[in-house]
This record gives sequence, structure tokens and C-alpha cells, in this order.
Amino acid sequence: MYKKIPNQSIASILVRYDLSDDAKQCITQNMTPKVAIEALNDAKLYNDSVQFIAHALPMIDAINWASIVLEIRDNEWDETQVHAINSARNWLKQPNETYRIRANQLADRVGLESAPSWVAKAVYWSGTGSIVAPELPAVMPPAFLYGHAVAAAITVAAAVPQWQKGEMGYEKFYIKAIQLGIDIANGQSVKTQLIAIKEET
Repeated sequence: MYKKIPNQSIASILVRYDLSDDAKQCITQNMTPKVAIEALNDAKLYNDSVQFIAHALPMIDAINWASIVLEIRDNEWDETQVHAINSARNWLKQPNETYRIRANQLADRVGLESAPSWVAKAVYWSGTGSIVAPELPAVMPPAFLYGHAVAAAITVAAAVPQWQKGEMGYEKFYIKAIQLGIDIANGQSVKTQLIAIKEET
């Protein structure tokens, strides 16, 4: 049993998102989280493993996971993208409205075709504040919307930018990302150290 996912079965997790057809053939509601993740990994359904972990972990831990995974590809991120990741880490360290709004601003600036934008959106959709303009009546995000953003951050990072010859490739990336998720499920603490901005040469 995982410390951060203590569920006896995965039934209550599976209602949080839509399973792929392949995953429906691979896991059942009465499985434990550990058995379900192992089954998905054995079938090489890595995207489904990411979806499951993103929706199974507590919100803070899920967003933390995405921010750590994006470090695997830190050479790919430009300064604004690093700021987007760091906005999530600032919020993880001190979850307040100022940092949440800042994360959304950076997510919009980076654009949702980029993984760092999604981890910042996960903060904005964390359920800790409204997701419409401040002058409008408050609207809270749907439950577990942050999980969709966490999964998107990792799956987009697995594919974009395209891997170059000699790099680890998407499969090894997924395997490493999933292991990091398992480490967090087992109790690894939140990481809030900011990623350094690289000096241009």
C-alpha cells in the first residue's frame, strides 16, 4: 500500500477521469493502486499509468510530481517556461491566491502546447480559488481538474519537443516519470526549490 494512496481498491479513483479502452481491459475496480499501476506498466500503457497516478495522488503531491518530472527535460525549457514551472513551486511552498493567479498568467503566456504551461494550470485549477475573472461571481473548477492538467504536463513533456537521437526517448521518460510518481506515493516530500534560469551564452 502506498502512503499517499492508501485506498483498499481503485474504484473511487477511477470515477475521477475517463479510462482508455486499453486500460479498461487491463485493470479492474477491486485492484489495489499498487497492483493497478503494475498492471498498466506491464502492458506498457504508460500514458494510462500517468493518468491514474495524477488522479490518485493528493492534489499537492500530484502537482509536485509534475513539477519534478519536467526537470527531466530541463534543457528544453526557455526562461518563460522555467518561470511557469517555478510558479507552481512557489505556490507549493506557499499556497496563496497571488501565486495561483501568477501561475495562470504564466501558463497563458507559455501556451498549452508546452508542458510547463500545464503544471502552472494545475495550480490554477487546484480548487483553492475561482477560475474566472475577479470581477465575476466565483466559479470553482470541476473536481480533479488539476489531475487532468498534471497528466497533460507529463504526457506533453513525453512528446514535445521531439526527442533527438541519443536522448532517452519517450518510453524511458515515461518509466522514469512513473517511478517518481511511485516515490511520491510512498511518501517523498514536496520539492519547492526553484529551477535556476540558465544564462544565455
